[in-house]
Amino acid sequence: MYRVVLVDDDKLVTKFLEKMIPWEESGFEVIASFQDSLHAYEFLISHSYDVLITDIGMPHMNGIELISKIKEQNSSSYNVVLSCHDEFHFAQQALKLNTFDYILKESMEEEDIIQVMGRLKETLDQTKQEVDYQDKIKKFMKTNNMSLKSSFLEKIIHESYVKQDEWWKEQEELLDMDFSHGSYSVVLCYIDQFNEAITHYENETLLQFSINNVMEEVLTKYQRDVQIFYLHKKFFILFPSNSNKLSIVQRTIDSALEEIQGKLKSYLGVSMTSVIHPGCQQRDGLIASIQDLIKNEEQRFYYLHGTIQYFEWMDYQEASIFEHYADEVDQVKTSILNRDNEKVIQWLADKLQQIKMEQHTPKAIKDWAMKLTLDIKISLNALQHFENQSFNSMTSRLLQETENYQELQSLLMDIFHQYMDQVQKIDSISKNEEIVKAKKYVYSHLDQKITLKDISSHLHLNPSYFSRLFKKETGETFIEYVTRIKMEKAMEWLDNSTKSVEQISLELGFDSKSYFLKTFKKFAGISPKSYKYKEDYKPINKIELD
Repeated sequence: MYRVVLVDDDKLVTKFLEKMIPWEESGFEVIASFQDSLHAYEFLISHSYDVLITDIGMPHMNGIELISKIKEQNSSSYNVVLSCHDEFHFAQQALKLNTFDYILKESMEEEDIIQVMGRLKETLDQTKQEVDYQDKIKKFMKTNNMSLKSSFLEKIIHESYVKQDEWWKEQEELLDMDFSHGSYSVVLCYIDQFNEAITHYENETLLQFSINNVMEEVLTKYQRDVQIFYLHKKFFILFPSNSNKLSIVQRTIDSALEEIQGKLKSYLGVSMTSVIHPGCQQRDGLIASIQDLIKNEEQRFYYLHGTIQYFEWMDYQEASIFEHYADEVDQVKTSILNRDNEKVIQWLADKLQQIKMEQHTPKAIKDWAMKLTLDIKISLNALQHFENQSFNSMTSRLLQETENYQELQSLLMDIFHQYMDQVQKIDSISKNEEIVKAKKYVYSHLDQKITLKDISSHLHLNPSYFSRLFKKETGETFIEYVTRIKMEKAMEWLDNSTKSVEQISLELGFDSKSYFLKTFKKFAGISPKSYKYKEDYKPINKIELD
C-alpha cells in the first residue's frame, strides 16, 4: 500500500476524499489529513509517505509554499494539487514544481480522482521497480566489490585496451575508486604460509575479507583514496602520492605496512610479506610496476616471512647447483644412516646458506631439493623394510609449494627426520638384524675395499654362516651386493659429477683403475666413458631397489 496525506483547509473536502475514494482497492491508504498547512508540514517532514494531495489556496502557508518547502528536504513523494479556476496561476506554479497532476475542485468527481490515482499507482510501481533494481545493483556491487576489483586488476595487467580514459572512468564509477591523484606507489603483499592460514578459516573468501578489513582500518589513518586489490594468495595496495619527496612517501608506506603486519599477527594470527616497488608512477607506469612485481614473484623465495622488502631486479647464478651433488647425497645419507641429527641440521643450514649467497633460481633450488630427497630415499630403500611409496608424491608437492628458503629448510628437515625415524625402525627389527647392519656398513664404507671377512668380523659372525644368511635373505651374495652398490654409485657420479674415472675408482676402494673398468663393464655392459656419454647403453645387471 502507498501512503497518502491529505491537506485542505476545507474539512468537507478532506472528508469527501477520505470517505468517497476506494483507496485500498486502488492500492493506497490515507495515513493523515490536515486542515492546517503548518501542522501538515511538521508531519510531512518527520514521517514517511508516498503521495501528498493538497489544496493550493490555504492561509498561513499555501499549497505551492508547502510543496516547495518539502522539496527542500529532498522529499521523493509525488504531489497532486487541488485548485479553483481563479487560482489557475498557482496551478501553473505547481506544474513547474513537477507535481504529478492537479484537479479542479469545481468539477471534481470521484471517477476523476480514481483515474488520477490509477495513473499515479502505475508511476509509483514503475518507480519502485527502478529503485529496487538500483538497490539490487548497489548491493551486488558492494557485496562483490573485492571480486570485481580483482577482475579490474587482472584486466589492467593483461589487456591493452585498459589504457583508454573512458574505460578507466567507467571502472572508477562502478567500483567506487578514485584515480585522480597524479602518481601512485605499488605494494605487493603475500599471505605467508597460505595453506596453513586457510585451515583457521572456513574458506579463502573469509580469510581475504578479514585481512582486507584490517588493511582498510589501518590505511585510512595514513592516506585517503588508497586502493586495495586481491588476487589469489596476495594483495596489491596502491598508495596515492601527495608529496614531491619520495622519502616522505616511503616512510608513510613503511609505517602503514608495519602497523598492518602487527595487527594481522595479533588479531588474525596471520603473517604477511610485503614488497614495495620503488618510486611513484603515473597510470601507465603504475601498470608496468604491477607487471614487474607479478613477473618476478619467484624472488619471494629469498624474502623471510613477515618482512618488508624493496623490489630490486635479481641476477641469478648461472652455474649449476648440482656441481657437488653426488658428494652431498653421500654426506647426508651417511648422517641419516647414523641418525646423527646434529650433523644433518648443520649440513642443511650450511648448504642453504651457501645456496642463498649464490642466488640460484628458486626453481633450480626446488629441483635440487626434490632430487636430493628422492635419491636419498632410493638409496635407503636398499635397506630392508624401508618403504613409503606414498611419500614421494606428497614430498614433491610440498617442495614445489614452499614460499621461501626458510620454509624449504624446515620442510627438508622434517623429511630427513622421517628418514631417520624409518632407519630407527629398521634398526629395532630383530629379524634379519645382521643383514640390515651389513647393508648400513656397506653404505658407510664405500670408499674402502669390503670383503666377506671384514663384514663377518664387524658382525662377530662366522663368514660361512653370514654368507648363507645373506644369500637366503637377499637373493644375491654379499660380494654381488657390494659390487652392485658400488657400480650404482659410480653411475650416479658419472651422471651428476665431474669426477674422473680414476677418481671414482679410488673413492670406491678399488686397488686399480683397470680392475674398476673391468668390473664396471661387466656390470653395465659398456665402459664408464661410454656410459657417461650414453653411447649404446643398455643396463644388463642393474637391480631395481624398490
